[in-house]
Amino acid sequence: MPTRIRTGFLFFMFTFLMCLNSFFLTDIEAQVNIAPVAATQVNITPVAAPEDSKYTFERIEVEGVNYLAVTASSDFDDYAGYTKSADGGKYVAFTIIDGVFTTYHFPDSQETRFYALGNNGQAAGYYVDSESKRHGVILEDGVLRQYDFPDAVETEIYGISDATGALTGNWTDASGVRRGFSGDLIIEPPGATATFADFVNAEGVIVGSYIDADGRYQAYVRTPDERFALLPLPKTLNIEYLFLHGINDAGVLVIRLDWGRGSRTMVGPFDAMQQLEFPGAVSTQGYNINQDGSVVGHYETADGHKYGFIAKPISGERPVVAPASTTYTYESINSPGVDHLAVTASSDFEDYAGYTRSPGGEKTVGFTLIDGVFTTYNFPGAQETRFYALGNNGQAAGHYKDSDGNYHGVILENGEMRRYDYPDAVQTFLYGYSDATGALTGDFIDAAGVQRGFSGDLIIDIPGATATHTDFVNAEGSIVGSYVDAEGTYHAYVRLRNGSLATIDLPTKGLTLEYFFVHGISDARSIVARAKAVGDVPRTYAGQYVLHELEFPGAVSTQGYNINQDGSIVGHYESADGRVHGFIARPVDQAVSEHFSNAYTVTLSKGLNMLSVPLAPWTPLTAKSLVGISGATTVITLDAETQRFVAWTPSAPDAGFSIEGGKGYIVNVPEARNFAFVGAAWTNQTEAPAAPAISTEMPKEAWAFVVAGHLAGKSAFDGYTVTVRNLRTNTKMTASVQDDYFAAATADLAERSVVKLGDVIEVHVLGPDGNVESQTRSFKVTPEHIANAVLSVNLDNIGQPMQSQLLQNYPNPFNPETWIPYQLSEDSPVSIGIYDTTGQLVRTLLVGHQAAGFYNSPERAAYWDGRNALGERVASGVYFYQLTTPEFQQTRRLVIVK
Repeated sequence: MPTRIRTGFLFFMFTFLMCLNSFFLTDIEAQVNIAPVAATQVNITPVAAPEDSKYTFERIEVEGVNYLAVTASSDFDDYAGYTKSADGGKYVAFTIIDGVFTTYHFPDSQETRFYALGNNGQAAGYYVDSESKRHGVILEDGVLRQYDFPDAVETEIYGISDATGALTGNWTDASGVRRGFSGDLIIEPPGATATFADFVNAEGVIVGSYIDADGRYQAYVRTPDERFALLPLPKTLNIEYLFLHGINDAGVLVIRLDWGRGSRTMVGPFDAMQQLEFPGAVSTQGYNINQDGSVVGHYETADGHKYGFIAKPISGERPVVAPASTTYTYESINSPGVDHLAVTASSDFEDYAGYTRSPGGEKTVGFTLIDGVFTTYNFPGAQETRFYALGNNGQAAGHYKDSDGNYHGVILENGEMRRYDYPDAVQTFLYGYSDATGALTGDFIDAAGVQRGFSGDLIIDIPGATATHTDFVNAEGSIVGSYVDAEGTYHAYVRLRNGSLATIDLPTKGLTLEYFFVHGISDARSIVARAKAVGDVPRTYAGQYVLHELEFPGAVSTQGYNINQDGSIVGHYESADGRVHGFIARPVDQAVSEHFSNAYTVTLSKGLNMLSVPLAPWTPLTAKSLVGISGATTVITLDAETQRFVAWTPSAPDAGFSIEGGKGYIVNVPEARNFAFVGAAWTNQTEAPAAPAISTEMPKEAWAFVVAGHLAGKSAFDGYTVTVRNLRTNTKMTASVQDDYFAAATADLAERSVVKLGDVIEVHVLGPDGNVESQTRSFKVTPEHIANAVLSVNLDNIGQPMQSQLLQNYPNPFNPETWIPYQLSEDSPVSIGIYDTTGQLVRTLLVGHQAAGFYNSPERAAYWDGRNALGERVASGVYFYQLTTPEFQQTRRLVIVK
């Protein structure tokens, strides 16, 4: 059994790097009973904001209260915090629930404060007893109760988890050491003399700060698998405190800090923070951020009064984006006839790029899949060419391997490839293209053999790295990649636009990684990474705060390479039969994911198979997508209305007919296939999911067969049909022409032979009026045709005969009228003479000047009503008719009977 890399390591560690670090506040709950002291009306008043503000501001006021320190809020515009008692002698806690202001004071305490408020109305904080010790306090159903962490001398609560109900905060033991906690978990970063825990998210990621041996604050992130990401503060700042009070699921932070300039509040994504100032305030202290991005806290006016506030992001100025989901729906990306489609890049418009194998399989070539059109590219003289980046403008980038085995960047623009070498580089690898700036991102190897990352003109140097790889830069300027340290261990990194660096490690628990790459980061700070442990298959990890393994259902391995702005992840996977398919995984809620998460493995034998598709995919399945995922050469269905077989082959101009539940389909595969369908149960499924049919190693006959191809010679083929006849069996098939494509199908559901090796298939084309528009073409069935169950033909010169010809009249014998067909290889005046057996001219049919073409149908052929030039009916017997043009003359015999 392959060994899995278990990961819970969070991307959130890079979120903090720019934000400095350190933190004191925490969330938790407490215990004790007390009745409310007062209930008063609350006013929320809009406040005019500066023109350049990214927020609108509202003041939270309570009549007669001049000190309202709001420190917490729910997602339903309820608030909590602390205020001063009526006599101003102590601090008391308060809540504002549904607009009602209520104060609380723990019995006999010196002060009571709330710092957390759940969506269920439960508040928490701490109170100070008569001996000046702090104890946690929890408000439930209007009743206070005290909460002390086990064996704690003092306890402070700063957070309540809406997801789990866990309390988060700090506790001090009998020896005076302060530690953080969340639920039952004690937080102890290495080297800490005091630890503060502030926040735990729904995935179990805990953030906070600690004080090191030098008395300096350090920020940390603790992952669910017990790993710490420690982010030291810049030594240039003499920070008195820095508290990260909140982060929402969109990765927007609220931070309160002081570096000798008074308390300030910073808000924003990790690498795009800005100071938040309530208009006209002396100081602004933000404490909580809601899921909609609104910030809650309090501010101080020049007269020393404090008021609560809520700052709401202005639409379009600071979009609130949803986090990357850990649940997905999966779709396979295939190009019919291509068994190795290594998708490595995508645009935001569902176009794709990557690499595949050349038709002979001898080399690797780049490809693009733009608007459904699959195109391959190979740099002239290259051993191989691969694309790893695709812009929204259709520009692709990657690298190629020259005849000496060296790599060079390659850029595809407007269908043309050009070489790109980083300045002074011996070798260059391109992995990213920025839609925002056009910057190329990748690696280069210098003359000394050192591999270094770059983005645009910027060289990425990681301290202690022996080799650096750079994969992608997002619109905010965050660069992701990986590096190898002196011991040969891989680490992933993120470089923020301010130059700060943070590293990411997978908790391998003793496993040795062959590689670990972070390939992409969205503007919403969701990432996709790829790793492989020794002896294991490649695996993909995705997430925003916590990385989760992403697996295409039923796949042998999954390799994700790109993440789009909507959080969808693109890459490729290997099926059990060794083929490589592209995929797109779209983030959805868990219910949708579970509904479409079923996987059903299908085994098809070589040759013809009967197949009933077992699951309904997230997006409707078509003949094209069924051929792509199954690797079939064709798919055939029975049209219930006409009771005729309909086929689709890879040369068709469209996606073909829809694939439905409860219907059987005939597919032909050139080799045995083993792959998985992914989706939900059909609502109309009535047949068994998949039943392979008979096949032989060297088939000499087939029980289903398709004749398909393209027409050429006219600008349009509207209304045209193709007739196909097996001369041995005299069976006939017809198919309509779409654009210039046709596919005529036949099958015997009892699996009796419909075509054999050596059969001669006759094909001709009919125009909209039934006129024959081509020479009759004959094709002999070969072993390849039997193996593919498809005879592919190309019929050119439609409507343009290779030579002029007079054809047999019909009917013949006749009475009283007949039609005389002919064809012209060039425009000509045409006349047809009717002669008796003595050579005497009986009648001349003046057809006139005719364009080159076929004149076969009654509407186009020459017509004779059996009368002579005087209008008299001629006698029964043998007559001759002769076609004459300036360049051609031919005579045939006809018979009239009475």
